[in-house]
Amino acid sequence: MLNDPNNVNVQAPPPGYPYQSPQPSPEIQYYAQRQSYARSMVWQTVITSLLVIVAFASGWFGNAFVNRNNYVSPTSDEHLILQAWDAVTNNFAVTSQINTKKMAYAAIDAMVNSLGDTGHSRFQTKAQFDEEQNQLNNAASVGIGVYLSGGGTTPIRIDAIIPDSPAAKSGQLKPGDFIIAVDHQDITGKTIDQARPLITGKAKTPVTLTIKRTSTTPAKTFDVTLIRDSFTSPIVVPYTIPTLNIAFIQITQFAQGTDDQLKQALKAANAAHVQGIVLDLRDNPGGYLDQAVDVASEFIPAGPNKNVLIVRSRTDKQTEAVKPGGLATDTPLTILVNNNTASAAEIVTGAIRVNRPDVHVIGEKTFGTGTVLQPFTLSDGSVILIGTAEFLLPDGSSIYNKGIQPDQPVTLPKDVVPVSALVAQNSNYTLKQIEQSGDTQLLKGLEDISGQNLEQPAA
Repeated sequence: MLNDPNNVNVQAPPPGYPYQSPQPSPEIQYYAQRQSYARSMVWQTVITSLLVIVAFASGWFGNAFVNRNNYVSPTSDEHLILQAWDAVTNNFAVTSQINTKKMAYAAIDAMVNSLGDTGHSRFQTKAQFDEEQNQLNNAASVGIGVYLSGGGTTPIRIDAIIPDSPAAKSGQLKPGDFIIAVDHQDITGKTIDQARPLITGKAKTPVTLTIKRTSTTPAKTFDVTLIRDSFTSPIVVPYTIPTLNIAFIQITQFAQGTDDQLKQALKAANAAHVQGIVLDLRDNPGGYLDQAVDVASEFIPAGPNKNVLIVRSRTDKQTEAVKPGGLATDTPLTILVNNNTASAAEIVTGAIRVNRPDVHVIGEKTFGTGTVLQPFTLSDGSVILIGTAEFLLPDGSSIYNKGIQPDQPVTLPKDVVPVSALVAQNSNYTLKQIEQSGDTQLLKGLEDISGQNLEQPAA
């Protein structure tokens, strides 16, 4: 996600979602995905002084560290780092608590966080990086197979269940259920990032979730034990809205093969002569940049000066042109977004909006990623993902830390579980059920395309 930020696929993840595409063009060898992490500012302040670890982890020092005073100016910031490292390792009384690997990782993490590229530039261990790469390569993952939202000040909620996953096979969980404990450990107040390690684990091992279901009267609390196993997360989920004949297409992330799956969905929609398409990019954390270019090109007519985005680095600026052959370039379209729509998903949203003013963007302001990531692998396999370029919309505007403001702002009611195409498909939703769901964003998208006023549930 791994769809992190708030809606994550609890497997071996969040949305989130990694680096450069397997076969990228030279100008787009970057990673365009966001993943949000909560950080302690006090801890960062303390740790920043230990950034010398970068030297260790990347092999930057080697023998130079032994003779570091000959290489680093006593008046430089680097010298402060060396002084801090020596002060800690040479003087801390409880020597058993000195863990240089932990110090190194914490310091590198703090250094990247100091850049202020919140939720994007970051440090990852080799295991974390490999997990994200695995997901973006659309490989099988191990976990229970649910998408989550909330966390922190709000309870962690199950928003959707992945088909053929342990959660789906158990038949005991439903969208809208809240997870209040994992293996009898209370997770109240934890973020999804903090709860995920408790839920995920090795294949064939059990995990017990304490569930609170408020959709029943009265609400009930019960335990569900699942056996973790492998499954594959969907990337593109299509569903045809009954009665209206509108294609509802959800893209969960921009992983390898996303555009190929989207093409199949669009061909089926064209064959069914649908009225139009509702493209759901809510809670999509991004993914590969080349997939974003391909997906956007399915909805934008190609031609002179038709671009998906502009990539601006420290030294140059390059455009990514719209690719010809799009399958839905004149199909009526609306796009659903929210605060967790990020990175590659923002590229697609912005590109379509600039090139097709007829398309409405519905929902809430997007995350505002704005940078394009490139991975730098350190000597132990850990990785620093750095925003080495900024992406601009085709009109030259930046969304960095600003996001994209929908032209039709619609806030999802606080207690409403959004109806994703995955949820609709799993439950074979009727139009009446969608109307009664309270998903005001989806209903607005359907109204824009159909021209009908759909029924809203009673307050």
